[in-house]
Amino acid sequence: MDQIIKGIVEGDVKAFEAVYLKYSKPLYRYIQSITKNEEQSFDILQMTFIKVWNGREQINLEKSFQSYLYHIANNLSIDYLRQVAKNLRKQEEIWNNSMIYGLSVEEEYLIKEKNKIIDQVIEQLPLQQQRVFRLCKLEGYSYAEAAAILQVSASTVSNHLTAAVKSVRELLMNNKNHFYFILFIINELI
Repeated sequence: MDQIIKGIVEGDVKAFEAVYLKYSKPLYRYIQSITKNEEQSFDILQMTFIKVWNGREQINLEKSFQSYLYHIANNLSIDYLRQVAKNLRKQEEIWNNSMIYGLSVEEEYLIKEKNKIIDQVIEQLPLQQQRVFRLCKLEGYSYAEAAAILQVSASTVSNHLTAAVKSVRELLMNNKNHFYFILFIINELI
């Protein structure tokens, strides 16, 4: 097998075909176990082998080729899952925005006014509390997801969120100009 891998590094198409025939079926099953999507798994399989071929000159002959191959497939599969999650968030955002357009002028005004007040209050928080509050309360991320994004621990996120919620509540209660909005916002956010 080492000679075949060496052949790939040197640009031997027959060696590449032999590797494809040997690894494509088990690699496809591995990818499908991650993505749970047959069509996408086939595409990722093809992208994996394209990546191997395009980067053939960087293949380390002293390391396991199989590990290298599975590492590429794993990374591409994870990238696919991240893209799916991102698309789901975008679809949800589009859905929420489309719901606004179905509202009356008065309801639309109330939502915009509420969002304006929320933004004004959040901007008064310390920067890290702002980030945590936006991620957890407005964008719906879990503590663990917010911690990963901000590169802090989940307990740090929890501490910042607790402080932020307390501050937001106090700031909203001290704002007498928008009493009815504030009651609505407090019930919704906190």
